[in-house]
Amino acid sequence: MPASVKDVAALAGVSSSTVSNYLNHPHVLGEASRERVRAAIAQLGYVPNESARQLRAGSSKALALILLDAWLPYFHDLSRGVEDVTREGGWSLFFSNSNRDSAQERRNIEMFEAHRVQGIVIYPLDDVVPQLERLADRGIRSVVVGPIRPSSKVASVLFDDVGGGRLAGEHLLSIGRRRIVFLGSPTVSQSNDRLQGLREAVAGSDASITVLDVPHLITEDGLRVAEQIVAMAPEDRPDAVFAANDMVAVGVLTQFLRHGIRVPEDIALVGFDDVDQAHQGVVPLTSVRQPGYAIGRAAGAALLQQLADPTAPPPAPTPFSAELVVRESTVGH
Repeated sequence: MPASVKDVAALAGVSSSTVSNYLNHPHVLGEASRERVRAAIAQLGYVPNESARQLRAGSSKALALILLDAWLPYFHDLSRGVEDVTREGGWSLFFSNSNRDSAQERRNIEMFEAHRVQGIVIYPLDDVVPQLERLADRGIRSVVVGPIRPSSKVASVLFDDVGGGRLAGEHLLSIGRRRIVFLGSPTVSQSNDRLQGLREAVAGSDASITVLDVPHLITEDGLRVAEQIVAMAPEDRPDAVFAANDMVAVGVLTQFLRHGIRVPEDIALVGFDDVDQAHQGVVPLTSVRQPGYAIGRAAGAALLQQLADPTAPPPAPTPFSAELVVRESTVGH
């Protein structure tokens, strides 16, 4: 059995309250008492039960981060940003993955509420504002990464996905591409916003857009849908592909190169997010940069700001603009 406070107290020859003071308020103890308790803890290998302490206190120094899809590299960057800024503030951060499942997303929020976290950062699939507003009424603050309905109780960090799609479309038009395929997921609002920006860019031009569904936004999706393009007669193929994220674009690029389709000479290719893999391939990808780490830090900071003054309204939304990073997949060497 793990050692308890009573075991430490018995070995040190002090009361349980003295051990508790050593763990929580060591400055109130004399040097001799501190040393006896320290030696007993070391000998027994005692580890404080933080969960039990927080349960007794009715609160915690814990926060939660709920991700849409933890396997995508963009979310690695975002997670590091949230974790770094919350750790600097002295908080513990717990992670969960919704895996693009609405029911799982709701269960994750409920789980962290039950564990008495003080705040939640979430990159959602669905409209979670009503659920988060209910938590706010119970003292649990939150930040949504992405577009949300107006709320006086929930903060947000916004990235201009529409603007990013518009930049990609304008670039493809500028290099003479007119038959554009968009690869995205209709269940993800950010993907739909990127498609909207693309449509705005080509409106009034002679360019056409074909939309193909990549439901999971992963590399395997890109490999699969690129097979469909490869199977077309060369004269029927698009002359440009815009993928809703870089991992789909990496799959497309891999399949094209396997089948002798030249990028960008035959088909230009644009990704989104500008994760590390975008510039590490045989043909570096043109991509719309979404600064995941900076966005994560901004979300963490917005949450800590609310926790520092629980009576204040949520801070104004933090906006991030899109930037197009042009590489060989659209303009060649």
